[in-house]
Amino acid sequence: MEEIYLFFRVDLFDYSIKRQIYNPSKIYAIDTALVQSVSFQFSKNIGHIYENMVFLELKRRDKELYYWKDEKGREVDLVIRAGREVEEMIQVCYNLNNPDTRKREIQTLIKAYQQFKKPKLTLITDDEEGTYQSEEVCINIIPLWKWLIG
Repeated sequence: MEEIYLFFRVDLFDYSIKRQIYNPSKIYAIDTALVQSVSFQFSKNIGHIYENMVFLELKRRDKELYYWKDEKGREVDLVIRAGREVEEMIQVCYNLNNPDTRKREIQTLIKAYQQFKKPKLTLITDDEEGTYQSEEVCINIIPLWKWLIG
């Protein structure tokens, strides 16, 4: 299915090739409507659809993509690599209205930033816009529609 570009695989970002190989890949679809129509689910997962849309746009922009996970299982959805450096880390979350969700998404990006020290941090949502600023990081929060046209 990868050979006919129906699905795309994204590997874990790690400087160790061995750890990349032994960790599972994330799968993204070229057609989210097709996935929705054939998958078994109780409700629409709009957050996953948004994440898939961001992936497809980054793929269209010819970015080298990975995901990142720490030892506690916290995951950054998309990591953009340029050469040997991590250029940007993107977290996609449909809604940040729940304080626990906001805290989880921001803390995951901060943890990743602490490991890589330089990347631009972006949090893509449905309709929220602004920045989260702390002493060590600045996270750009942007609605999906605005990110797509930017």
